[in-house]
Amino acid sequence: MLRCHCGFEAHAEDERGLVAEVRRHAWEAHNMALSHDEALVVALRAQLDDEAPATTRRDMPARTSEEER
Repeated sequence: MLRCHCGFEAHAEDERGLVAEVRRHAWEAHNMALSHDEALVVALRAQLDDEAPATTRRDMPARTSEEER
């Protein structure tokens, strides 16, 4: 599955189907003609973004002026 910033969600059984959905949506909704490879990159980046662990900033105690010297 892939989500577009416009709210569209592409669903497919396999990579080929997902690439086809990405290309179709890009053209119909955003007037973008994507090649197969460009659509594949979009799909792979979306997959990586979905699988990336959420990170949060660790709370660090404030340094005192003595520690900064």
